[in-house]
Amino acid sequence: MGRWTDKPYIAQSEWSNSHGEGGMQFGGKKTNIQGKEEATQELPFGCCALSLTPCASPVCTSDGYVFDADNIYPYIEENRKHPLTGEPLETGDLRELHFLKNANGDHVDPISLKPFTRFTKIVAIRTSGNIYSWDTVNKFNIRADDWNDLVTGQLFSREDIVVLQDPSAPKRPMQGETKENAGTAHSTSVQESAAKAPSPSVVPGSQNAPYNAAGYSKGLAAASFTSTSFAPVTKNESELIDDEEYMFARIKAKGYARIITSLGDINTELYCDKAPRTCYNFIKLARSGYYRGIRFHRSIKNFMIQGGDPTGTGRGGRSVWGKDFEDETVKGKSHSARGVLSMANRGPNTNSSQFFILYRAAPHLDGKHTIFGRVVGGMSVLSEMEAVPTDDDDRPKKDIVIKDVKVFVDPFDEFAKRLEKKLEHQRDSEDLTTGKRQRTEAEELQHERDTTTWLGTKVLSRSAAAKPGPSGYGSSGADTGASSSSAASKSVGKYMRQPRFETAKSSPHPEDSHASKKAAKGYRFGDFSGW
Repeated sequence: MGRWTDKPYIAQSEWSNSHGEGGMQFGGKKTNIQGKEEATQELPFGCCALSLTPCASPVCTSDGYVFDADNIYPYIEENRKHPLTGEPLETGDLRELHFLKNANGDHVDPISLKPFTRFTKIVAIRTSGNIYSWDTVNKFNIRADDWNDLVTGQLFSREDIVVLQDPSAPKRPMQGETKENAGTAHSTSVQESAAKAPSPSVVPGSQNAPYNAAGYSKGLAAASFTSTSFAPVTKNESELIDDEEYMFARIKAKGYARIITSLGDINTELYCDKAPRTCYNFIKLARSGYYRGIRFHRSIKNFMIQGGDPTGTGRGGRSVWGKDFEDETVKGKSHSARGVLSMANRGPNTNSSQFFILYRAAPHLDGKHTIFGRVVGGMSVLSEMEAVPTDDDDRPKKDIVIKDVKVFVDPFDEFAKRLEKKLEHQRDSEDLTTGKRQRTEAEELQHERDTTTWLGTKVLSRSAAAKPGPSGYGSSGADTGASSSSAASKSVGKYMRQPRFETAKSSPHPEDSHASKKAAKGYRFGDFSGW
């Protein structure tokens, strides 16, 4: 199994390709790729080396680089140099090329009609511009000592043969520079790019991230690293969660609304914590007056009553988003009792504005319709609705109209207000921290009250309390001394944070220095003389 031996295993040196050039012929770790030049793939034949797109009007230089005439001529007129090697170049140095393609659109040799691949050595004749494979020119021109073009018959010399593609010697940029100059230029460019490029920073989890920033990034940096079709991205940006999705995941309270009908009022409890999307749709439509004047168009005794369609046909209605929205699975809830409030639909994920209220249990509807509430008041009104006679189409003969839907508790509106207040507080704190504004006299007085205890001591800020001191307890070791620090470190609670107090003002009288030194050995409980 091993190389040049019959041992039944592969040695580490064989696996790592340390046996000369090429290593193992049947796989293993490739260690001979040392840098960017060897790792880059050569541009496909027939593509412009400047725009990296297929050539419409191909031309080539004397060193075998292929360009599109529409791209290279303006570049030379402006820069007067080779775009890849940096050598001086004029428009007269370019030669027009003539490609030949088969019915499949592949470039082929005009003599053998063999398609060119990335393993084919391709040459061009400078005088005629015709393109051949090296095998054709070598067989019919060089070995036969016939220096006439095989298609046009024009004379040419060996110096007129331009190699466009050679798999054994792929073209590399910066060939016109010496190794010293190339190394200097490379190191300089690396330093400049490192200075210009922003340092990679991961936005997810940072303090300056938006409130709805996800815990994962958009993936653009990884995509640009693994795909050549993406522009380079060196900074990870957090994916932003939709504002509504962010809110839905944080609603923990229930909503309450009253359906005012022509027969009376029905009070409902809405499961905003269980079906936030459906309840949000119902509450927003109710607040906008969408349900005003809509009739209950379908009533089936011992089953349910359905409404919410402005057309009154059972085929209309729209959601607050203007389109149907998906179902929600409400755990622990079932169509198992009278008064269950649920969404009507035309099939899976086709919820709009129509809803129904059960007259009796219908557990066969579980998993097919989204339960988003229940009746908590007005069961007698529901009985009156059930008693209204209907026609053959289950339409009530007496109109049962929804006069209005009044929302008493809206958890979504309350959440929006709390969020706005929180964001405003964060912006205000940032302005104070960065110095964009100063505290007013009233704010300074309130801050002084908030940071001073009733004993007259100052409360340390979180940053100051968390900052480790010499004693390891978040404050200076001078307050307690080395003996207390060593004793605390040996006690049971050595990992607990020790409370620290600092006085608002130090005593200006020298006669108090002896007393202050004594007080420094223990806790200082303040001065009660000001009471």
